[in-house]
Amino acid sequence: MTDQPQSLIEKEIATLEAQTRTGENRGKKLARLRKIIAYGLKAIAGGGSLVVATGYLTNWQQVIGVAILVAIFLDTISSNHKRLLAEATAGYTYEFLRESHSRKYNRELDPLLKQLKKSDLTQAEAEAAHKAIDTLQRETQKELAEGIAQIKKNLADSDLKALEALTLDKERAAAQ
Repeated sequence: MTDQPQSLIEKEIATLEAQTRTGENRGKKLARLRKIIAYGLKAIAGGGSLVVATGYLTNWQQVIGVAILVAIFLDTISSNHKRLLAEATAGYTYEFLRESHSRKYNRELDPLLKQLKKSDLTQAEAEAAHKAIDTLQRETQKELAEGIAQIKKNLADSDLKALEALTLDKERAAAQ
């Protein structure tokens, strides 16, 4: 057994863990930003509707109505709510993936490393421990890579659905 393949897979695992951390931070940051935008647009639409419905500021009702329509329009064309959900889901999923695999990896690796430190270790026991570590690292790398790929696929699917929502097919059908 050589050290080179082991160190390469360890680097790959570290890279994948960094990707999960980056994805987690990105997802949470974008979700926070989109949440602020969503609350702002909902406040304009809801608060403006309440002002118009109560009859206050009658001189401003047209301006308030336009502001409501603009808020609804911006929310619709940006697919803000759908993308907010997708980004928040991705951030939490990256976090879960990173934490669960880190815990599992460390929990399974610790006894193997302790076994290798034993002074009365036979060659066969050492080889078995190294083989188990290699297997653990390959499984961890595979699971992290597949998990990241699935999260990216889900984000891409969500983006495509948000883009599909921008179609004017319903408006065209209603006009005919």
